[in-house]
Amino acid sequence: MKKIQYILLLIAVCFIQKSVAQQDPNFTLYNFNMNIINPAFAGSTDAQQISLGYRSQWVGVSDAPNTQALNYVSPLKNGLGLGVSLVRDQVFVLQETDLTVDLSYKLQLSQTHDLYFGVKTGASIVNIDLKKAGALGNDPLFSRNQSFINTQFGAGMYLKHEKYYVSISTPNFLNGKRYIKHGNAPKAAVDNLHLYYGAGYHFKINENVQITPAFMHRSTKGAPSSTDISATVGYNQIQAGMNYRLDEMYSVFTLFNIMDNLRFGAAYDFTTSKINQINNNGSLEMLVRYRF
Repeated sequence: MKKIQYILLLIAVCFIQKSVAQQDPNFTLYNFNMNIINPAFAGSTDAQQISLGYRSQWVGVSDAPNTQALNYVSPLKNGLGLGVSLVRDQVFVLQETDLTVDLSYKLQLSQTHDLYFGVKTGASIVNIDLKKAGALGNDPLFSRNQSFINTQFGAGMYLKHEKYYVSISTPNFLNGKRYIKHGNAPKAAVDNLHLYYGAGYHFKINENVQITPAFMHRSTKGAPSSTDISATVGYNQIQAGMNYRLDEMYSVFTLFNIMDNLRFGAAYDFTTSKINQINNNGSLEMLVRYRF
């Protein structure tokens, strides 16, 4: 029975990879953890920050996708900024660990507009434990585990104003190897370039309340695009809102202070796509951030 569950899960994962091209992990709280997708964001904060994030897709389902992310950002001298990210993404037999470094530069366009340019470089370590699928030993597809390293190089721009922001980025220009079945033998597949662009506007209602509508669009060559539309309400040190990813899911999220300089965030996703015909369990995401 357990092997049957593994096989069904593997079919579901392959279906997701093909239909929505979730090659890179999708985060709901990306607006609070932006440098993972845009290296230009690294120098846009006015203080050092370290964040720890966790995402569990299909809560309660064994071997479902889960992601852990650790990142650090800091402004440096002369308009420079630094970011370091460690992201571990795992689903069933596949485990991918990305270690990247961001370097950004601030160009002051005016007294109210700052434009940040950033580059991201690093490596991705991919491990595929095919034996975990529980297939018989004489199946050539599952007879040997796979492991390889992909180089990463990305770039981005981030325009910051008191009332709005604009973000354009790709975390990785380079094509990376993945894994697919080709006939009766394993074969490497290709990670296509992911392009992100988005914007948000801050409506200040009064000294304590601010509303920020925003969108983020992600496109990948040869796959359906993905668009997020969100609205965040900020009241003093508390932020809460909703996000809708077209034809995929909607989410509720919040971010608030636990104590001085320490914040906690959480989001829960409700699936609306055809994936919920296979499993309608929601997804949970959490974020802890410390500001130095």
